[in-house]
Amino acid sequence: MLECLVGLIGLDCSKGTAQSGLYLEQLPDINIGNVNKITDEGNFTVEEVFEDVEKRAILKFRTLFITEFNKCHRMYKREAIDCLICENKELLAEALWYLMGAEMLQQRLGSNRINRYTTVDRNKTKETKEYFEQEFERHLHTAVLGINLEESKCFEDENLNCRNIITFNEFTP
Repeated sequence: MLECLVGLIGLDCSKGTAQSGLYLEQLPDINIGNVNKITDEGNFTVEEVFEDVEKRAILKFRTLFITEFNKCHRMYKREAIDCLICENKELLAEALWYLMGAEMLQQRLGSNRINRYTTVDRNKTKETKEYFEQEFERHLHTAVLGINLEESKCFEDENLNCRNIITFNEFTP
């Protein structure tokens, strides 16, 4: 797992500091009360739920980052990709924030503590989750475009010319 992303996003700004200053409860429809509702009284704590969500989001983030990065470049070396993500984690923080928000809402939707008698509006939660996923994609795309590969120390031996950019050369007769 990408250890450099652990702790980048926080859950409860009153209990600690996230490296990025971004907390899940700053997103709509996520708060400590809602997270408490999905914890199992004897099995999971809020911190354990957050750790599970964070781990899933980080693993998913790597795969989605590779997909976005490879729209232009072709790089599949895990070490190089992980290095690039860690080197640019501040730039990628907002994208991860939205992805973790979507994962937290997925956790809520899949919880066995949520049923027809609870006060959770499943349709609103699904809509918010979809919104977070769209924002994640938008922020990830923008962040990947902002990465300066020429100054990166992750690809010193690689030739990373963009293969999917079309260029036009205009000639005059």
